[in-house]
Amino acid sequence: MTDKILLLREYPNLLDQIEFDYVFVEERISDYPLKFSQVRNKKVEWGMRFPIFLESFYDYVMKNQDIPKQLEFFKYYLSSNTVFFSENRLGEGIMEGLKARIYRTYPSLVRDIHFALFLKSKIKRGQVIYNQRLDVEEGIDLIIEHGGRYYAVNLYTDTKRAYAGRDRKNYRHTKYSNVNYLELPVEFRGSKSIGNFFLYAEREMKKLNQLFKSN
Repeated sequence: MTDKILLLREYPNLLDQIEFDYVFVEERISDYPLKFSQVRNKKVEWGMRFPIFLESFYDYVMKNQDIPKQLEFFKYYLSSNTVFFSENRLGEGIMEGLKARIYRTYPSLVRDIHFALFLKSKIKRGQVIYNQRLDVEEGIDLIIEHGGRYYAVNLYTDTKRAYAGRDRKNYRHTKYSNVNYLELPVEFRGSKSIGNFFLYAEREMKKLNQLFKSN
C-alpha cells in the first residue's frame, strides 16, 4: 500500500485570505449575544445529512471580512443553501432542531478561527494553515509547519460528546504518513473568556508547545 503524503500546495491557506487578526475577532464578539435551545431532534442530530456548517461560516467570513453573529450565521446558512432547502421541504420540527444544532455549533466555529489567527500571529518560526478540504475531507483542524515538519492539530472540548465525535472523525480518515497528529482536548474551565465566548489562547498554545516537544 502506497503511503498517503500531504502536499500542501494542493491546499491553499484560507488564513491568507482573511484581512483581520485575532484581536479583531475578540473585539467583534465581545458584545455578541448567544442563545441556545434545549431542542435536540434525533433526525437532525443523527439521521439526516445537511450542507456542511463550516463551509457557510467561512464563506461569510471571506465575503464580508467579518465574524457573523449567531442569528446572522443561521440566516446566511439558509440563504447559501437554497437549492438544498427548496429540494427538501423540511417540517417545522426539523427546522427548529436544525436551528438549535447550528446555534450550538456556532461558538466552536468562532473559537477555531480565533485560535488559528492567534497562532498565526504568535508562531514566528513556522506556518499556520487552515483549509476547508483538509478539515472536512481529512479531519484536520489546523496544520502547523514547524522545523520542516507538519503537525496536524485537532481541537475539541474535553467532554464525552466531543470525544465521541473525535473518535468518529478519526475512524473515517486515513492518516498522512508525513504528518504528526496532535490531539488537543481543552477544558472550558480556565479558558480565556470574551463576552459570552470561551476561547483558546495562551493556555492552549502552551499545551501545544509541550506536544511539539514530546513529538
